[in-house]
Amino acid sequence: MKWPEAVPATILGLLLAGSPSVSATQQASDRHLVVLSPDKGDRRLAFTRDAIAFWNQTFLDLKLRPRLVEADVIVASPMTRALETYARRISMHAEGLAPPGAGPSAPRELTNLQGDIVVLLSRQDIFSVTRPFAQRFFIVIQTDRVAPLSSPNAARNVIAHELGHALGLVHNSDPTTLMCGPCQPLVLGPEERVFSPLTSNDRARLLELYSAQ
Repeated sequence: MKWPEAVPATILGLLLAGSPSVSATQQASDRHLVVLSPDKGDRRLAFTRDAIAFWNQTFLDLKLRPRLVEADVIVASPMTRALETYARRISMHAEGLAPPGAGPSAPRELTNLQGDIVVLLSRQDIFSVTRPFAQRFFIVIQTDRVAPLSSPNAARNVIAHELGHALGLVHNSDPTTLMCGPCQPLVLGPEERVFSPLTSNDRARLLELYSAQ
């Protein structure tokens, strides 16, 4: 998503139609994240860890598994070029700037990566988006060199929002909540770490997906 714009219905439909089902085994399994960063000093790495901690605390509060686990951080890899190209294509598809349809297929560089969720910290000013592939998820996070992700707390919330999609949540119509679509930017100090709230429906959905049978 691009704060404060909404993710169009086309990509929401892809998330609903293409999201992996949650099996009984997966309910108790950790989700391993692989993060690709343009450099080791990218501050979005810290914001991604903040978002991971938010979701792990949410699952703890709900007495649920899984946990999100940072499995690997890949810095300045040659494979990033292919992933950036794919990111732009699916971003254009999400924004309705490409012909309708299923969209481009995931490149080999992505499918060969380990991890349940692959997060690309992009250099591009594109649409942050979550896309399913091969029973896993690819998350693209737009550059933080321009608004809105130039605001640290907006960046944290956008990353947490996209992780929410990878965990099975969809948009709601309340612009003040985490899974908003469209969203209302948070007006906070640059050092404040505040996540927009989940709704009761979000929590109910997590309980439905991850409660033990």
